[in-house]
Amino acid sequence: MKIAIIGTGGIITTCLDALNEIPEITAAAIYARPQSKYKAEELAKKYNIEKIYTDFAELLADPAIDFVYIGIINSLHYQYSKEALSAGKNVICEKPLTSNIAELNELIDIAQSNNLFYFEAITLLHSPNYAFIRQNLAAIGRVRMVQANYFQYSSRYDKFLAGNILPVFDPKYSGGCLYDLNIYNLHFVIGLFGPPNKAVYYPNIAHNGIDTSGVAVLTYPDCIAVCSAAKDSESISGVIIEGEKGYLQLAGAPNECRNISLHLADMQQDFDGQQYHSRMTDEFIAFNKIFTTNNLSECYKLLEHSRTVMQVLTDLRLNAGIAFPADK
Repeated sequence: MKIAIIGTGGIITTCLDALNEIPEITAAAIYARPQSKYKAEELAKKYNIEKIYTDFAELLADPAIDFVYIGIINSLHYQYSKEALSAGKNVICEKPLTSNIAELNELIDIAQSNNLFYFEAITLLHSPNYAFIRQNLAAIGRVRMVQANYFQYSSRYDKFLAGNILPVFDPKYSGGCLYDLNIYNLHFVIGLFGPPNKAVYYPNIAHNGIDTSGVAVLTYPDCIAVCSAAKDSESISGVIIEGEKGYLQLAGAPNECRNISLHLADMQQDFDGQQYHSRMTDEFIAFNKIFTTNNLSECYKLLEHSRTVMQVLTDLRLNAGIAFPADK
């Protein structure tokens, strides 16, 4: 698999570190806006990337590129993904795939109509630790409660308080805590239990209309899932799935999905099956396997999960009064 990297931000370094662990995948090109070309040149030198583009259309015309990996601000995910899919390129896009469900439905139609691969880069779904949770969910009996927490004081929050509003705290760029952190909790819960019967979001809204923290409550016939996330405060992250016969616990950030333990009345089993340094390595291995075996059905199964999460995200956000320009 030959991938073109779109962007030069922090997530790109994380991505390239992961790709370095996978011999079957090559970062063959990198794209940056002209004013950021120097950043692309630095990354290309560090990671031995052969080609640098500052014209996205020119990159999309390169027949050597199998995939584009989109790691730019949220509000541009739709535009860049649409251009890539329309040009016949397969796409891996960082979360969230789009700003709302309408945009995603359009892109899924384009991908499926042209038999293209389209993936959301959600690390936890492809972790062996998440697979362990799936495999052992029945052991804890009927699930009654889920507590999913992701708290990470943002390095940009102090600037936000001082009046310097960066994209992650700006509605114009489809920012906010729900789309940045709580999305992992939602993927975690919905990946196990499917779409909720009802979902309500209780956010802390800042002066510019963005959520800096919040709690999403998802209700199911037998259980309630409470998904909490914050970019304005720091606390203990993790997930506890409580059943009538025991519980499963993830100690740490949901996107890392490490350090799992199964607790039953007469035993405790600890598990961490991740073999790689980067949290992103397992997902790219999974994407490469699906691509090289031409398993479009598995790709579209994952995409339907992403569609469900985006529907819940959109409903939670709009019902909480958080508006993005993309909604118009």
